[in-house]
Amino acid sequence: MPVESRDTVVKEVTRYIQDELLNGDRSAGLTTGTPLLGWGILNSIDTARLVGFIRERFGVRVPPGHIVEKHFKNIECIADLVVALSEAGARTEPARGET
Repeated sequence: MPVESRDTVVKEVTRYIQDELLNGDRSAGLTTGTPLLGWGILNSIDTARLVGFIRERFGVRVPPGHIVEKHFKNIECIADLVVALSEAGARTEPARGET
């Protein structure tokens, strides 16, 4: 079953990045098109943390071959990746709140 919606993925990933990677700073100018790698918001460790969040929150496993710049350059790309993997059946277990 696919994740809730692309909009939900965008909102949840944005919230995660603001809360966990920007220490709750809502004034950092983060948008869905912000270049996460270019601005230094994502590095290898934080990308791994984000991949863990995606797996826990959405029940979607991101294969190592998909952890590349084109999929993590901004929130829009991350949301597209999560939705595509979900639709392709990369689900690992029910997401939180799902039965």
